[in-house]
Amino acid sequence: MTEFKRVQLEKGIRLVGPDRWEVQVHIGRDPSTGKLRQVSRTTRKGIADARRLRSKLVTEVTEGKYGGTTGTFGSLLDEWVTRGERNGRSPNTIAGYRKKIEATIRPELGNLPLDKITTHTLDSFYGRLLGAGTSPATVMHYHRIIAAALHQAEKWGWVVRNVASLAQPPSVPRKELTVPTPERVRALIEMAAASRSPEWATVITVAALTGIRRGELAGMRWSDVDWPGCAITVRRSIWQTSEGWGEKDPKSHQVRRLVLGEHAMAVLAGRWQRVIDAAELAEIAVADTAYVFSPELDGARPMLPGAVTLAFGRLCKKMEAPAVELAEKEGRELRSEECWPYRFHDLRHYTATELFRAGHNARTVADRLGHADPSLTLRVYTHDTADQASAAADSLEAGLFALPS
Repeated sequence: MTEFKRVQLEKGIRLVGPDRWEVQVHIGRDPSTGKLRQVSRTTRKGIADARRLRSKLVTEVTEGKYGGTTGTFGSLLDEWVTRGERNGRSPNTIAGYRKKIEATIRPELGNLPLDKITTHTLDSFYGRLLGAGTSPATVMHYHRIIAAALHQAEKWGWVVRNVASLAQPPSVPRKELTVPTPERVRALIEMAAASRSPEWATVITVAALTGIRRGELAGMRWSDVDWPGCAITVRRSIWQTSEGWGEKDPKSHQVRRLVLGEHAMAVLAGRWQRVIDAAELAEIAVADTAYVFSPELDGARPMLPGAVTLAFGRLCKKMEAPAVELAEKEGRELRSEECWPYRFHDLRHYTATELFRAGHNARTVADRLGHADPSLTLRVYTHDTADQASAAADSLEAGLFALPS
C-alpha cells in the first residue's frame, strides 16, 4: 500500500490522508522545556470545514480553554524592548517605550497572563485612559506599543493571535502642521542674531535651508562640508536621553548629500571663520572632525538636541512677549496672528512647504528630508498652499474655456 504524502495546504491546515484534513493551533511554549505546544483536530468534511474548525480552535485557545503560556504581559514587554535594543533601535525610541510602559502600561496590564489578554481587555484599558483625560493621540501611542509587542509574541509562538489587531483605539484627528512663513523665519533669525547668543541665527538658517532634523544638525562635522561642491553630507545624528548622549545613523539610515545655495554656504563659512578665530585666540587646534555646532572651542562635543529645543522655545517666547504684554494691558486674549507657537521641528515643515510651493516634486522633497518613500512626504507635509490651489483652479478654467486662436 502506497504511503500517503502529507501536504501543508495553508497555515494550520494540512491534508494527512485521502479526504482527511488535520487542523493544528499552537497553544504556546512549555515554560519548562521551551517547546511549542499545540492542539489538533481532524475532519473528513473538506477544506471549508477544516477552516471553520481551526477558527473555532483559535477562539478556544485564545479564551484559555487549553491552558497556554504562563508568561505575563509584562515579561513580553521586557523581551520586546530588549529585542528592539539588540536590533539597533534608537536609544531615544527605546527610552520613550520604557517611559510609556513603566508609567502606564505595566501598572494596568503587566501582571496579566498573556493568555488572559483579550481584545476586550485592551478596549477597556483604552476606555479608562480616555475617561481619565488622556488624549487620543497618547492612547494611540500606547496601542502601537501593545500591538507591536503582541505581534512579536505571535511570531514567537507565545500567543495564538495578536488580539490587539481587533482592538479599537480612539481615532486621532490629523494634526494641522504649524508652519512659519518666510517672514517669520527671517524675524527669528534677526532676533537670534541680535541676542546674547548670535550663533543661534546660524543654526536656524542652516536648519531652514536644509530641512535636516535636529539630531542630524547637531551631528554635523566640518568634514561633512564639501566646500568646492557647495554641499553637505548627512551621515549621523545625535541622540540624547536622561542617561546621556551618543551618535547614531540618520533616521532610516538615510545618509544623503544636500546641495546648498550661496547664502547657506556663506553662513557656514562665516561660522567656520569665527570658530577658527576663537581657536587661535585660545591657542588650540580645530580638527576636521570637529562638530560644526558645539559648546566647546575645539568642537570636540556637539550641541545637544535638548539645548536646541530649549533655545528655540525661548526665542519664540521672546518674539511673542510684546504681543502678550499688549494683550494683558488691553485685557484680552492673545490673537492667533500674535502667537509664535513654533517648535524647532517646524523649520523642517517650512523647508518642505516652501519646496512644494516652488513646484518641486515629491521625490526631490523626500530626498532633501531623508524620506525613503516619497508617499510619506506627501502624507505628512502640507504642500497644497493657497497660491498652488489658485493656480490649479486657473489651469482648469484655462483648459476648458480657452478661446481658440
